[in-house]
Amino acid sequence: MKIPGRVRGAGLKFNLTPMIDVVFNLIIFFLVASHYSRSEAVVDLELPKASGGEAEWEQSGRRLTITLLIDGRVFVGASEVNPGDLEDRLAASVATHGASEVEVRIRTDRRVPYARIAQILRECSLLGVQRLRFAVLTEK
Repeated sequence: MKIPGRVRGAGLKFNLTPMIDVVFNLIIFFLVASHYSRSEAVVDLELPKASGGEAEWEQSGRRLTITLLIDGRVFVGASEVNPGDLEDRLAASVATHGASEVEVRIRTDRRVPYARIAQILRECSLLGVQRLRFAVLTEK
C-alpha cells in the first residue's frame, strides 16, 4: 500500500502586495526628498557659522525660504526673483496663510552685507511675520 505524500504546490505562498506597497512608498519618499534638497542646492553659497545653531526638526508647508547671494541675486525657494518683488511675495504668503503661520527662513552668503538682511527683516516686521530662522553652519 502506497502512503500518500505531500501534494506539490500546497506549501507556503508569498503575498507580494505589502512588499510592493512599501517599495512604492519608498520611491515616492525619495523623489519628494530629492526635490526639496535640490530646491535648496540651486546656488552655491557659504553659510555663516554659529556656535548656538540647532538642528531643524519641524517642517512646515508655510515656510518661505529666501536666499541672498553676494552678487545681489535673490531666490525664493528655487526660483530667482527681482529684489523689488520680494516684498510682494512675502505679502502674498502672509495673505494666504496669515502672518502668525508664515515662517521665513533666510539663507545668505556669509559675505552679504547686513544692510540687505536688515531690509528683509524690516519687511517681515512690517507684515507681522514673527517666525524667522537663519540657515547657519553649526560648529562642532
